[in-house]
Amino acid sequence: NCHLLLSWMKNLEKILLNMTKPHPDFRLWLTTDPTDKFPLGILQRALKVVTEPPDGLKLNMRALYARVNQDMLESCPHW
Repeated sequence: NCHLLLSWMKNLEKILLNMTKPHPDFRLWLTTDPTDKFPLGILQRALKVVTEPPDGLKLNMRALYARVNQDMLESCPHW
């Protein structure tokens, strides 16, 4: 729920930009409501998945994992 603390997202962006050699298995899952204040640096480097969330976190995460496969993750130009 990054939209709840947008002021901290600039700090996260700096942390991510300073990562020189992240572990090959490193993944950072972020969720947010639509907002024009989300840092572009994070958006430009991210694999974005847009969903209409089902009711409840458990169903939401199941739906997300069902849509993302290993090929999608490997083809994403991570940092």
